[in-house]
Amino acid sequence: MISNSFKAILNKLLTVFLMGVICLGNAQAQSTEEEDLEASRKRVPRYQFGYNDREHTKKETALHIAALYGVTWIVYPLSQPKEFREEGSFKDWRKRFGRLTFDKDEPFWNWMIHPISGSQLFLYYRANGYSRINAFTNTFISSALFEFTVETYTETASIQDLFVTPIVGSILGLGIENFSMYLLNTGNAFGRFWGHAINPATLFWFYDGKMLLTPQTNLKDSGGVTFRMEF
Repeated sequence: MISNSFKAILNKLLTVFLMGVICLGNAQAQSTEEEDLEASRKRVPRYQFGYNDREHTKKETALHIAALYGVTWIVYPLSQPKEFREEGSFKDWRKRFGRLTFDKDEPFWNWMIHPISGSQLFLYYRANGYSRINAFTNTFISSALFEFTVETYTETASIQDLFVTPIVGSILGLGIENFSMYLLNTGNAFGRFWGHAINPATLFWFYDGKMLLTPQTNLKDSGGVTFRMEF
């Protein structure tokens, strides 16, 4: 038979052993929590790019169209200084106003420059929160204003450009939109560079589709992501 004194010793040893196991477990759990917290602090936040369609007042839309219209009066003479200087006049502008013709411009201008211009108009409106349909509509309006009131300073408004710029341009813009979002959301510098390069409207203050994602893991077996939308 086991004596009472031996039983007492065994009970004490078992108690000390259990207490040691519990203390070791607590220390490991605390260490894991501290490691998780430190790892969370080291995680680098990244941006998620996209588009947020929203409603716009008529006044807001008119301001956007007016702003782009003003820019075209600056960009057009800078892009074609010789034609603007030698062929342009407000006297001829009055004669050409309201007229249409099939222009004989080189394919480079009709099927490259005008669609690219239209795509950037489309992406400008998309960056400002316009839906794809509304962005196309505003692109059509901006293009028509340019053809009838800006380009007529040097030549008669072009029938081809009235359709190619907004229609082909918006289709191209939609493709650029999707590809640029893919590049921007790759998370690497190469993708971000080319994503912004083909869709420069995403670089400006008015672009409201950028969301900051901050990974967080503060407790063992738990995690989360903090979302912050920039407007």
